[in-house]
Amino acid sequence: MAENIRIFTAISIPENITGQIVSQLPNWKSQLPFQRWVDPRDVHITLHFIGDMPFSSIPAIQAAMQETASRSSAFSLEVSELGSFGREAQPSVLWLGLKNLTDELVLLHQLLGHSLHSAVGYTPEKRPYRPHITLARKYTAAHPYTAERLQELSSSFLQHQTAFDVSSITLYRTRLGQSPMYEPLAVAAFDK
Repeated sequence: MAENIRIFTAISIPENITGQIVSQLPNWKSQLPFQRWVDPRDVHITLHFIGDMPFSSIPAIQAAMQETASRSSAFSLEVSELGSFGREAQPSVLWLGLKNLTDELVLLHQLLGHSLHSAVGYTPEKRPYRPHITLARKYTAAHPYTAERLQELSSSFLQHQTAFDVSSITLYRTRLGQSPMYEPLAVAAFDK
């Protein structure tokens, strides 16, 4: 039987931004009681969660990534404030957002989705694309926090350089129960 692996495509976060996130974690962890915090080596911005696929599909996925990369140019993103998904009283995910949803990022997401569909039959999600950097999961406090509190906790992070250039797509493998959990399998650099 062929081995399946859980994979996704993403934008890797450069070390200077990851370092700034790491410097904020002690404060964020003490102020925001979430059950599971992401290993800082695992931070990324997901483009497409492909899911469980046969290992034999990797070459076709790499070709789809390369096709998309050959049609893409480098662009900049800027990390912004803390936010969350889920009910305000019991959020499921804590994340860092992006200052703007750039046209280049939207186009990259769309092109890659089409290429993956053609290559391996992947069907992109129907819901709107909401790029973010996941930091933690499962809020555990009895009292909710407010959007204003997240803004306050974001302020010291935002005093630093939070913009970075995107010039490639990375294919990651999920290794449940390991740290770091995500292993890069392939990188497709933009041609332009």
